Amino acid sequence: MDAVMSEDIKKELGRLYREEFGKSPDIITSAPGRINLIGEHTDYNGGFVLPVAIDRRTYTAAGRRGGDLFIAFSKELSKKTSFEIQPGKFEHSNFWVNYIKGACSLLNELKPVKGLNFAIGSTVPRGSGLSSSAAYVVSIIEAVSRLYEIPLKDIEVPLLAQHIENEFVGVQSGIMDPFVAKFARVNTALLVDARSLEYKYVPISDKCSLVVCVTGVKRALATTEYNKRRQQCQTAVTDLSAKLQRPLVSLRDVTIDDLQSVKEEMDPMLYARAFHVVTESQRALQTVDALNKEDLGLVGKLMLESHMSLRSNYDVSSPELDTFVEIAEQLEGVYGARMTGAGFGGSAICLVDADLEDELSAEIAAKYKDRGYEDGYVFIARTGGGSQIERA
Repeated sequence: MDAVMSEDIKKELGRLYREEFGKSPDIITSAPGRINLIGEHTDYNGGFVLPVAIDRRTYTAAGRRGGDLFIAFSKELSKKTSFEIQPGKFEHSNFWVNYIKGACSLLNELKPVKGLNFAIGSTVPRGSGLSSSAAYVVSIIEAVSRLYEIPLKDIEVPLLAQHIENEFVGVQSGIMDPFVAKFARVNTALLVDARSLEYKYVPISDKCSLVVCVTGVKRALATTEYNKRRQQCQTAVTDLSAKLQRPLVSLRDVTIDDLQSVKEEMDPMLYARAFHVVTESQRALQTVDALNKEDLGLVGKLMLESHMSLRSNYDVSSPELDTFVEIAEQLEGVYGARMTGAGFGGSAICLVDADLEDELSAEIAAKYKDRGYEDGYVFIARTGGGSQIERA
């Protein structure tokens, strides 16, 4: 998304805000969607992830209204709602409203938050595995905390966002999505140690481009088996602690040798889940080395290995995701492809030769439709920066 398009979106959101509330917003904030280059389902297991923010963002226009009433309008959903917050009490609303109520409720514990108006617009496709929810909640946290001068350290923003998804929305997500929504930089991936929260920026070569393949299969993570996978991983940790006769906090504490030593004693499903997590975390670190050496062929190989493990060991792929990856892997100029995000639908990503990005994205899209999938589409993603205060 270029600067002109970004300005157009902000102007449109400001216009909608004025139509709904009769005055201009006090602030407009934004946060990016993301693709995860590699390191899937590892963050809630204490491992490593390598996400990249993209140039599609969620914008929150907000303003003080006083009193106890909060009013929110969603441009994409064409819905408007109102609510009040009560300390120590939370009443669940529609899925999209819980994010706003959760943010206001938590921030109110730090400093009193009075009534606000919100208008929210986004170019991050909803339910497509591109972290629309994290972009949404981070932009809200930034808006409310700035309006009421609530002093948050940078690291507190993604931690609050994760807490909102876990406790107020019901998705037991990890730290990756809100972390990259806050800290991303253009032209880099972000290697995050989900245990220590240490991170570093990894340059992405200008010789390659990122092509996003949206399957058209939308899902809300709270209604998929996402939470079940997390439970399975914790069960595997408990099982491995007993079998290895040492206390384990998460699958981060397990090695391949550990797994192989007890493979015959483990439930095959639990072994497969643990095997994916342990090897995927290693692949994330190997991908960083490959990017630093501009070995795009190796990056692509690791991406494909990741997808195959997510399909076979973690059981979170889908026919649509597999089709996109199969199509891309057969094309000259594609370094690698894999599903991205939690799975169960959503999107796949391709790392392609930058000189062939237009040709390859068009060919991938055409071949996907030829397979009978009419709802999917493909776009070229540019890297994006983290959350921003667009106007004060």
